[in-house]
Amino acid sequence: MERYARTGEPKALSRLYDQHSNALYYYLLVMSNADMAADITQKTWLKVIEKKHLYHQEGKFLGWLFTLGRNTLLDELRKQYQQSNHCNQVESLVSDSNPLDEVPDFHQLLKRLPFEQKEAFSLQQEGFSVHEISTICCVPHETVKTRLRYAREKLKKALESQS
Repeated sequence: MERYARTGEPKALSRLYDQHSNALYYYLLVMSNADMAADITQKTWLKVIEKKHLYHQEGKFLGWLFTLGRNTLLDELRKQYQQSNHCNQVESLVSDSNPLDEVPDFHQLLKRLPFEQKEAFSLQQEGFSVHEISTICCVPHETVKTRLRYAREKLKKALESQS
């Protein structure tokens, strides 16, 4: 990223995109649906281009990228909420309404977690530390730990109920 931020060289951006676009997409997919994840992934990369001067080289690029992606997703959810004026529609964008015990797939179980727990859990699965997750989500470390604990407990219960 340092090279792209300094020079704006398209090859450097292309390498970054090749390295990190799938991770960003799958992170956003956990937080939304496939169409929205693809759309937000593209919007996030446009923001990388627009805001390359804001990247601080001492930080991890992936953390900065996921923060941009998260903020873009939240902006999109807010827009959709304002346009529809229905809280239930925003909730349905983030999670499916089927009961946990009817869903056999772990990915589907993960989608049923509350947004904050799902986000923390998916970031941890991407390899981010509690400190990095707290920075991305703009919450204290202890809040991240609590969200992770609740996510694990809910996933464990859901998996046990399927067995």
